[in-house]
Amino acid sequence: MDIRTATSCDLDRIAEIYVKNHTETYRGLLPDDYFESLTLDYAKEKWRTYLSSVGKKIWVVYSEDEFLGFTAGMKDERLADTWYLDSLHITGKARGKGIGTALIKTMMKYAVENSYSKMSVCIVKGNNNARNLYRKLGAKHLLDFEDDFCGTVSHSEKLLWDTLLGS
Repeated sequence: MDIRTATSCDLDRIAEIYVKNHTETYRGLLPDDYFESLTLDYAKEKWRTYLSSVGKKIWVVYSEDEFLGFTAGMKDERLADTWYLDSLHITGKARGKGIGTALIKTMMKYAVENSYSKMSVCIVKGNNNARNLYRKLGAKHLLDFEDDFCGTVSHSEKLLWDTLLGS
C-alpha cells in the first residue's frame, strides 16, 4: 500500500469515487435533489480547485496500480490549532482492510508536523460507518449542527480528536 500526496493525475479517480460514495452513503440521508447536482464534472472541478488551493491537502492510496481511496483536509475555520478532515473515501472492495485508518493516521501525522494540536471531522447524522471509524480512532462528539451541501441542509455532527498520534 502506497499513500502519497495527490497530483492532477489522480483527479479522475478522486472524482469518480467521490460521486459513487456520496451517492451510496447519503441516498436516504439527504434529499434526492442533492444528487442531481452531484455530477462527475462537478466533482472533477471541486477536487481540481481543492488540489490547487493553498493550505489544502489531498492524499491518495494505491496498491500497485489500483486506486483504493483518498482523504482531504485543511485548517479548521472555526477551531484554533485544528486540522479538519474534510473528506475520506475508500473503494467498496478496499473497505474494512485498514485503508481508511491508514489515511487518517497519515493526516494526523501531517497535522502534528504542522503544529496542529487537534483534528476535527463533520459527518451527516446517520453515516454510522464513518462515525464508528472516527470514534474507534479516538474522536469524540463536539456538537450537532445543520450543514449545507450545495444548498441542501443536513443534520450533522462534528467530532474532535483532542489528542493526535505522536503528540
